[in-house]
Formats: sequence, C-alpha cells, structure tokens
Amino acid sequence: MIMNCQEYKNAIEKYIDGTIGDDLLAELESHAEKCESCRQELSRCALVQDVIKEAMSPCTTAEQAGELFAARLSAQASAPARLPGNEPVFSFGRQAAVAASIVLAIGLFLGFALGRAGTGKRVKSPVTAAVPMKVADLAGTVLVKHKGSDLWHGLTLESKVYLGDTFHSTTKSACVLELDPNSTLELDQNIMLVLTSHNGTTEFNLEHGQLAADLQSPHGPFFISTPHGRVEALGTEFTVKVTDQ
Repeated sequence: MIMNCQEYKNAIEKYIDGTIGDDLLAELESHAEKCESCRQELSRCALVQDVIKEAMSPCTTAEQAGELFAARLSAQASAPARLPGNEPVFSFGRQAAVAASIVLAIGLFLGFALGRAGTGKRVKSPVTAAVPMKVADLAGTVLVKHKGSDLWHGLTLESKVYLGDTFHSTTKSACVLELDPNSTLELDQNIMLVLTSHNGTTEFNLEHGQLAADLQSPHGPFFISTPHGRVEALGTEFTVKVTDQ
C-alpha cells in the first residue's frame, strides 16, 4: 500500500515520540529523500533536539545558545534514532502533534537559557528530599528538572535523585535508575518521567515514552501512572509505553 504525505507526517510524530518501528522508519527515510515537504518537516523536528544538546555545552552562554538556536533553524536533520525493544509492554494510546513536541523542546531550550543567564548566581537547592536512587548506564543527553524549579540540568552519573524530579531523555539518549541494588528502571529515548512517590510506595508518572522495570522479588508497592491509567507492578519485569496511537 502506497502511503500519502499525511500518513508520512503521522510517521514523523512516531519518530519524535520514539515509537516508530524499523520498517516504518526505513520507509520514512526513503520517502523523505524524494519529498521536499516531508524532508523539511523531519529536519525541523530533529533539529530542536540537536540544538538543545549543543546548548548544554559548559562553554555556551545564554546569548550564544540563543544565536545557535536561530542559526540552526535551517540545518539538516541528524540521522534518525532507532528505538529497540522486543519485550511485552503495557501500551497506552495518546494523540500527539509535531507542534506539541516542538513546543516541549523549545521549553527545554528556554530552561537552559534561563539557567545559563544566571551564571554566577547560586543555584537553589531542591525543595524535596533526596531518595536512595543512583544513575547508571547514561548515554547521550538526559535532562532533569527538580520540583519547584523551571530549569533543566544535564543528568550525570554523580547526580542525586530527588522526590518530584522530572526526567527527559533526548533522542538517541537513555539511562538507568538503580532503585536499589537489585531493582532498576531503564529510561528509553524521548521519555518524560516524574518521580511522584518514594515512601513505602514507589510511583512514577510516565507522560510519554517507554520504560522497562526489573524489580527484585519480593518488592514493595510500585506503580506507573500514565495519561490513561495506573499500572501496578505485580511481577518483577515489565515495560510500560505511552505512544501516539
């Protein structure tokens, strides 16, 4: 079946959310080589993530980051990311638009700019308590925002995790949260995840993207909330995905 441009633009939304399959991605890449409109759309969407990563450089000031963002508006898209995964999943549909994803990315960018504009000022400490979790297997650019703050920071292996933290892994990025020595949570690319509870009951709010949990047995109450419902972990290994379907 031959797809039309509108269907390919829907495929671009899947690319942004990190839910596009390998076959569809290959078909999209092939179509984009021949279609100017779809090629530009794909380029714009990939560009914003690219710019954010460059703006994260310690040598980049707020002014330079702004100039970088403007200068790169017409840049070519980077190679699309592939989202691996063959585990059983809880899959939740969520309508999304390319514009919404771009707004999200621009919001992240503005957070960086505001943070860099405040260079020399003391960064406020998180308003919530640290929790006994560790960051591991960090790849690419994963961002974190503390509760009560509008500023995003790059996650590092030494970063402390606080209650209320919001995590966002950019395209081709991922990390693992070690909940304890025998339990892990793997954050895939293009995820938006919030730690909402860690006091006897552990709960995360998954806005979009995919995460995989590997919990020790037995484990305490563990929940993943999504825009379409709440999943309770009754077993030890499971995957939760919020897609644009």
